[in-house]
Amino acid sequence: MRQVTLIWGGVVFMMLLLMSGCVREAYNISWKGVVVDETTGKPVKHARILASSSYQANIDETEALKNYTLSDEYGRFRMSFRRGFGITVRTSASGFLSGLDYKVVKKPDISDTIFLSPYPFNASLVVRKMDEGAFSASIPFIRDKHIVAGSGSDAGSLMKWGFDFLEGTNTMNLDSADIWIEVNPKNGKMVLNASPKGGVFPVLQTENSDFITSVTKAPESGYLKSYVLTGKEAGFFVLCRNGVNVAKMIPEDKICILSYEQPDGSKVKETGIRFDYLFQPDLQNRFYFPVSASAEMSGLPEDRSPVDLEFQESGLD
Repeated sequence: MRQVTLIWGGVVFMMLLLMSGCVREAYNISWKGVVVDETTGKPVKHARILASSSYQANIDETEALKNYTLSDEYGRFRMSFRRGFGITVRTSASGFLSGLDYKVVKKPDISDTIFLSPYPFNASLVVRKMDEGAFSASIPFIRDKHIVAGSGSDAGSLMKWGFDFLEGTNTMNLDSADIWIEVNPKNGKMVLNASPKGGVFPVLQTENSDFITSVTKAPESGYLKSYVLTGKEAGFFVLCRNGVNVAKMIPEDKICILSYEQPDGSKVKETGIRFDYLFQPDLQNRFYFPVSASAEMSGLPEDRSPVDLEFQESGLD
């Protein structure tokens, strides 16, 4: 009889031990709340909310129930889950940094507030970041295009591509370009040129300063019509051809050289500079490029459209 009691006591102990390993869950979960701007407290409409509710499928395995919704005009949202002990939520909205959070579920009825941080860049800024591993016709790329050899009449010709910040596009029409380059064939030096009403203002690299985050105001004067690149520049402020708008240009730290063959068999060599940029369309704040100290260009949108071109890169020094 004592032996049976001991065995039964052991079974009860093991059951209690296993039950203690299980996570307490809630059932028929109703989760509602509002998405707001962390800085202003104002509601964020049409925020995308992707959530998954984790639950205990068995003793040693968890699974998740997924749900998706959008916040309404007032930032409000509502979701329901059959069961769960925790909710992982990913929230995103236009003009805001994406948010990721985990919420422990202790009761079936949950009222919540999701806070989103606005992009660190001023909302009016036009921001372009290239993908360093791909090419497309839209990537900012000022260069000399030299048709090295071919049977056509354009063999040996040289064409220039500049960039139009007002339209955000590369252009062969230098009358509509804000900047373009010239490469000295003898010494290989590269000159950055600006339009008659515009100019370029070089900002040199420093050890304790970052051009993107630290230099947030463009100079009002001192712009140059041409500048010989040295490889020590962190970037440039560009006064556009209208003499009014200003852009912030961040070039690669290397010269990009493309060599390829055109459909007609002619050999082409392009030499130039690719770059990221910020453009300020707000004329009332045309010299200002407000950026959070924590912002990184790696967080900006990239142009990832590939083009089948072989290229090589060489340093500016």
